[in-house]
Amino acid sequence: MSVVALVVAALCSGAAAVCQASAVARSARQDLTGLLGGLVREPRYLLGTALVGAGFLASLVAVRELPLFLVQAGRASSLGVTAVLAALLLGSRLHRREVLALAGVAAGLVAVALAAAPRAAGLVDPDVRWSALAGAITLLAAVVVCTRVPATPTGSVLVAALAGSCFAVVSLGARVLGPVTVPGVLADPSAWAIGLSGVAGLVAGALALQRGSVVLVTTTMVATESVLGSVLGVLVGDRPAEGLGGLAVAGFAVTIGSALLLARFGAVPAPAVADGQLPAGEDVFAVDQDVPAPRH
Repeated sequence: MSVVALVVAALCSGAAAVCQASAVARSARQDLTGLLGGLVREPRYLLGTALVGAGFLASLVAVRELPLFLVQAGRASSLGVTAVLAALLLGSRLHRREVLALAGVAAGLVAVALAAAPRAAGLVDPDVRWSALAGAITLLAAVVVCTRVPATPTGSVLVAALAGSCFAVVSLGARVLGPVTVPGVLADPSAWAIGLSGVAGLVAGALALQRGSVVLVTTTMVATESVLGSVLGVLVGDRPAEGLGGLAVAGFAVTIGSALLLARFGAVPAPAVADGQLPAGEDVFAVDQDVPAPRH
């Protein structure tokens, strides 16, 4: 069941990337209020957000039984899903290196899965849950600060790394979450950490996508979330099977590296926009084959 949930999470995340990137590409607003105000009225962004939510719920099921390094590798593979969907549905052309990257994602995931030792989320020290909440509050405060900082190419990378960090804390919170019962879960600090860091990650991700190259932003977010989330998992007790640590590390590196080669498939360049209107006959819901999204 947990493996099936991980596959569903990757499928949802891969489809959500195309929906959200195309929606953000339509916005020419730099301020947070204008950006978010436009996105909440954009059907594609709302669909993408719904898919993110579905993917998160599936990840929550997976992370209760599987180590975080396997779940993070699975989530990174969503870039492969996006690439395949772009090729099948949007007519985007896969280059030879990207076909090899898809094979690398698959091979790396198999290696990580073989090396992983399934372990149900166990009891952790209460301080771990409170630490997750403290981290979430800190990240949320950092996102608020970023909304007041002028947009720059370097800044977009930092905001993307911040978004990836938020989603890593979401994964940690889900891993250490206590019994999911109502109303008991409302008193669990890790539940609040999931909510706060999830909201912060969505806002930071939207800002980063709106301010910089989607390829670079996607790469930064995926790399940060995958590596930091896996490290946090190890810190709370996740381990590969006895004697298979090397296979786990190699498989994880191949999966993440191959997935990052596919980051351009999260890029949906926007045509010129004037007064919020698209030129006649243009559709931003298409994946450009070689050019990253323009900066606004």
